[in-house]
Amino acid sequence: MGVLDEMTVPVIAAPMAGGPSTPELVAAVAAAGGFGFLAAGYLSSTQLEAKMRAVGRWYGVNLFAPQAEPEDLGPVAEYAQRLAEEFEKAGVGPGDYRTVDPTDGWAEKLDLVCEAARDGWGPAVVSVTFGLPSVAEIRRLQEAGIEVWASVASVAAAREAVGRGVDTLVVQGPEAGGHRATLTVAETPSEMPLRDMIAELSGLSLVAAGGIMDAEPLSWPGVRAIACGTAFLLADEAGTGAVQREALKRARKTATTRAYSGRVARGVETKFLADNVDAPAVYPHVNAMMGPLRAAAPEYAATWAGTGVGRIVQAPAAEIVARIMGGSESQSSEV
Repeated sequence: MGVLDEMTVPVIAAPMAGGPSTPELVAAVAAAGGFGFLAAGYLSSTQLEAKMRAVGRWYGVNLFAPQAEPEDLGPVAEYAQRLAEEFEKAGVGPGDYRTVDPTDGWAEKLDLVCEAARDGWGPAVVSVTFGLPSVAEIRRLQEAGIEVWASVASVAAAREAVGRGVDTLVVQGPEAGGHRATLTVAETPSEMPLRDMIAELSGLSLVAAGGIMDAEPLSWPGVRAIACGTAFLLADEAGTGAVQREALKRARKTATTRAYSGRVARGVETKFLADNVDAPAVYPHVNAMMGPLRAAAPEYAATWAGTGVGRIVQAPAAEIVARIMGGSESQSSEV
């Protein structure tokens, strides 16, 4: 049986890079009958190994696919210059974007998860976003006993992933918080509603994702589980930063932008986000350049969240799972 067959509750804690996805959150959702992912993005292989060992059993790891090297970093330099007054006001300088690794340590992390799986403490699933693994890489993971899931944001990408041999599609709608799972940096994400994308992919193994705060998508044909990220941002076990937690408690509206990273992503709307939606499509270089500014003051922080942000609750992960599935809300502390 696969992971989707073994889950007693069809709720997945989606991977959220940058802090929210912790071993404690993954373990708590698993204990509630669901399944959780560690987010490997921005971590070294050493850091990822420590988190994997901390979970120890039945979990997933999400990897960022390698990104193409940009032909020209000039647009990043121009964006940094455009924001010169903001950097000066915050008392920081642009991050070093010229030496950033566009593969995010892909080769080392792939070696790690395969070796860990063979040794008996590795992930049951590896999901990939921002691109697709090669046919050979998919086979390597599967031969190590790991299911391969692909995060896709369009019907065309989903069909390409199936053609390469992935086991399950995580179909991400435009309501999703954080980065959209486009296969390239420059492409404009599809605005096709999640339900319509799901309908186009009947007969496949599907996980629905994107702004999901309740169990309604489980009634859609083909959906075997729902992946929730925004819903768990204020979980007691989540590693969401203090600035982001406060912003989420006040938030009622989100918008998409390239301002913080160069990739299209949805977050809590701020003046900075709105003023810089047209940042250059150069990822992860814009992300590295913006790092010091995002950390310098709350007005520059990226608070990723989906369209369901107004329904987030602060509670233990197990209670959030129960809420998603339609259980009693009386024990949760709504914010």
